[in-house]
Amino acid sequence: MNELDHELIERYLSGDMDPDTKAAFESRLETEPDLLHTLQTWRNVEATLRQTLQPDAQREELKKTLHELRPVITKQPAKVVRFNRSLLAIASLAAAVALILYLSPWEQDLYQQYGAKEMISPAERGTGTDTLLANAAHQFNHHHYAQAITTLDKVLADQPDNAYARYYRGLSYLENKQPAQARPDLEAIYNGESVFKYEGAFFMALSYLKEKNEDKCREWLEKIPEDADIYAKARELLEKL
Repeated sequence: MNELDHELIERYLSGDMDPDTKAAFESRLETEPDLLHTLQTWRNVEATLRQTLQPDAQREELKKTLHELRPVITKQPAKVVRFNRSLLAIASLAAAVALILYLSPWEQDLYQQYGAKEMISPAERGTGTDTLLANAAHQFNHHHYAQAITTLDKVLADQPDNAYARYYRGLSYLENKQPAQARPDLEAIYNGESVFKYEGAFFMALSYLKEKNEDKCREWLEKIPEDADIYAKARELLEKL
């Protein structure tokens, strides 16, 4: 393959060929396996990109880069090994691009940005409940969420109206990748009158965000009034959805 072939592949994939040129190119595809395989490989790469991501500026920029690199990664001096090397180069580049797009370093996962970071340890008063809550805070803050749930279960078995324990048990379920189990606790917090009321609504929204249900996420964020401490964060998240 030569530079003209690379240009023809680019134009063919971009739909930028007049009917006569397109017919001539497709005729060549029927008789030139190397040309056909290179075209199919790039077509598969682009199809994967379309299926994997929602359209955004970064993806379009990377696709543009892929187009620009076609001649570079498929051009090899030795005719006998050129095609195999080009396939390896394409596969390597496709894997790298897929990883970059999956990790999306330019835009962190929204749940990770807004999820619970820390359980505030309650003031010690020397009671058995306070000891359990302190243990739960330690477990939560060290990411041992299943253990924190078990500890908070004990508190709630003795004090079912303890809003602090119920709120953080909901967050523990959420961080433990159990959003459905988190919601009864968080909704109970929202329906109550504790200081965690609107934080409960915010994390209800995050429980749906974790499941990619943006409509329900928005619905819960809209419940947070302007005078709530968490209102600014809720509006910020709404703008990013």
